Amino acid sequence: MRRALKILAWTLVALVLLIVAVGTFAYNFVTSDYVRGMLESDADKASGRVTKIGKLAVEWGWTTHFHIERIQISNADWGKAPHLFSADDIDCEIRLWPLIRGDIELPLLRLVKPALSVEKNDRDELNWSARHAPVINTAANAAAPAHRWQTPLIGRLEIADGRLAYRDAKRKLDLDGTINTATGQAGGESPQAHLSMKGKLEDQPLALRFTGGSVIMLRDSRAPYPIDLDVQYGDTHLTVTGKLQDPMQFKGADVTLTLSGQNLAQIYPLLGIPGPPTPPYRIEGQLDRAGRTWKVRAMRWHVGDSDLDGDLTLDEGVKPSRLTARLTSQNLVFADLAPLVGASPGKGGTTSEEQKRTDARLREKGELFPDVPLHVERLRAMAMDVSLDARKVVAPDYLPVDTLFAHVVVEDGKARVDPLKLGFGGGMLEGTLGVDARTDQPKVDADLRMKQVALADFFRNTRFFDATRGKLDGRVELAGEGTSLAAVMGSANGDIRLAMEGGAVSDLMVSAAGLQVASALALYVTGDHRIPLRCVVGTLEVRHGTVAFEKTLVDTTRSVLHVDGTVTLGDQMLKTKISADPKKFDLLDLHAPVLLNGKIRSPDVSIGRRIPFPLPDFGGAPDAPCDRLTRDIMTEQDRIHE
Repeated sequence: MRRALKILAWTLVALVLLIVAVGTFAYNFVTSDYVRGMLESDADKASGRVTKIGKLAVEWGWTTHFHIERIQISNADWGKAPHLFSADDIDCEIRLWPLIRGDIELPLLRLVKPALSVEKNDRDELNWSARHAPVINTAANAAAPAHRWQTPLIGRLEIADGRLAYRDAKRKLDLDGTINTATGQAGGESPQAHLSMKGKLEDQPLALRFTGGSVIMLRDSRAPYPIDLDVQYGDTHLTVTGKLQDPMQFKGADVTLTLSGQNLAQIYPLLGIPGPPTPPYRIEGQLDRAGRTWKVRAMRWHVGDSDLDGDLTLDEGVKPSRLTARLTSQNLVFADLAPLVGASPGKGGTTSEEQKRTDARLREKGELFPDVPLHVERLRAMAMDVSLDARKVVAPDYLPVDTLFAHVVVEDGKARVDPLKLGFGGGMLEGTLGVDARTDQPKVDADLRMKQVALADFFRNTRFFDATRGKLDGRVELAGEGTSLAAVMGSANGDIRLAMEGGAVSDLMVSAAGLQVASALALYVTGDHRIPLRCVVGTLEVRHGTVAFEKTLVDTTRSVLHVDGTVTLGDQMLKTKISADPKKFDLLDLHAPVLLNGKIRSPDVSIGRRIPFPLPDFGGAPDAPCDRLTRDIMTEQDRIHE
C-alpha cells in the first residue's frame, strides 16, 4: 500500500512539475519574439498590410489580460498617411467563459494614442478594402453587431489622445480629428464618447463634432442612447440631436434634424443630394430610418420669405438612390423661386450675400438673364420624385401668380416638370419644363400654354388697372442649351405666340410708355381715358437666341400699332420700333415711330422723327383682320403642338 501511495505521490509531483513547466514554457513562448513574429505574420495575411508589434505580454486567467506596445499596421501603397493604424499602448482584458456562448465581455479596453487613417483614392478604393484584406473584412462583417445588445460589453473604455483621419480624393475631402472618452466604471456614471474633426471638403472648411453615450449604454437595451452631431460646412449647418432605442438599427428614434444655410444647393458635396438653389433657408424635422430608407417627417421649411411643410424619404437600397418629397405651402413668395434660374430674389426678398453680388452685377451691366452656373449635372447623382403644391403665392403686382403646382421627376440625369400649373391672372399658365443633363452641355426645353389671362392683372395696384380690359391666350415653345439661364436663352430656338380679342388699355399708360407727345400722336383719345382694343396678336420667332417680331400688332379704334425689330438674347440687347397707322384725322402728328434700343433691362425710349415739326394726319388706315389673325395664330399653336 505504502509503495502504491509513494508511486501516486511521485506521479502527482511529476504532473504538477510538468504543468508548471508547460505553463512556464507556454508563457515564455507566447511572449517570445518568435510568437510575436508569428502574430505579425498572421496579422499581415489577415489585414493585407505589414504589421509591427513592439512588445506583447499576456497574463492568463479566467479573465486574461493582453498588453501590446507600439503596434503599427502599414497603409496602402497609394495612401498619404504612413500607417493605416498605430497605437503606443493597448490594454485589453477579456473573460474567456462568455466566449463559449458567443458573448464578448471586456472588463477593460484602454488605447493610448491610437491613430486611424481611412483613405479613398480617385477610383473609390479604400485603403483597407475587401479586395486588399479579405480575411479581416469577412471577420469584421461577421462580428459586426446587428443590434445594440450584440455589442461587446466593455466595463471601462479609455481612449487617450486618439487621432482619426479621413481622406477621399474623389470628393476632395480631407479631415483630421481627435477622439477621446471620459473614464468610468460599469454601473457608475456613464462616460461619453467625444469625436471632433476639422478639415476641408471641396476647398470649403468642414468641422464635425459628435458626442454620444458610452459603450455601456450601447449594451443596455433599456436606456435610450443619446446622440449629438454638429456639422459646419462653409455656410451650411447640420445638427442631429436626440435619442435612439437601438442605435445599431436606428430604431425607436426621437431625433431632430436641422439644416440651415445660405443656399440649399450647397448641401450636395456634404450629403450627396442635389438640392435646388435657394435664398437663405432653415429646415427642421424628425429623422427616422427603416432598413436603408431614411425619412424626415413633419418637416418645416423656411426658405427666404416662404414657408413649406411636408415629408421626405431617401431610399439608399436602390441604385441610384431615390429621393421622394411631398411639399405644400400656404405662403410661397414667388421671388424665392428666382435662384432656381440663378437670379436674385430682388428687392424686399431675403437674399444671400452671393445673390446680392449677382444682382449688383446684373444691374451694373443692365442685363436680365444671370450667367450663374446651375450645376444641373448633379441631377445624375440620384432619382427624384418631388411635388410642390403652393396654395397661396405672393407675387409682385406685375406678375399675377396666385397658385402653383409642380411635379418634378428625375431619372437617369433627365428632369421633367410635368405638370407645371400656375394660377395666373384669373386664368392658367400650364405645361412642361425639361432638363436633359446627361451631357456636359445640358439641354433645356419649355412648352407652356396661357389661357384666359386677364391683361388688367399685370397692372394691379396701378392707375392703369381700372381702364384695362381683355384676356390673353398664348403659347411658349422654347429649347436651348447651356449651364446657365443666360447661355440657354442665348442659344434658344422656338416661338412665342400671343392673341387677345377685344379689351381696352389706358391712354395714360400709352402716354407713360412714350407713345404720345403733348397728346398729339395718332393715339390721342378723349372721353373716359380708355383706348378700346379690337385685338392684340403677335408671333415672336426665336432663332439661335435672336427674337424677331412677326405679325405683331395692336389694333385700336383709332389706329393700328405695329411692332418690328429684334431682341438678341445672347447680349441681351433690344432694337425695336413701334409705329402707328392712324385711322382718323389728327391735327398734330409727328409721323415718327417710338424707338426702344439698348439693354433689355433698361432700354432707351426715344422718338424717331422723320420731320422736325408735327403736321395734320387725315388717317384712313383700315382695321386689321383680327378674326383671321387670331385664328391663324391659335391654329398654328395647335398644329405645332400636335
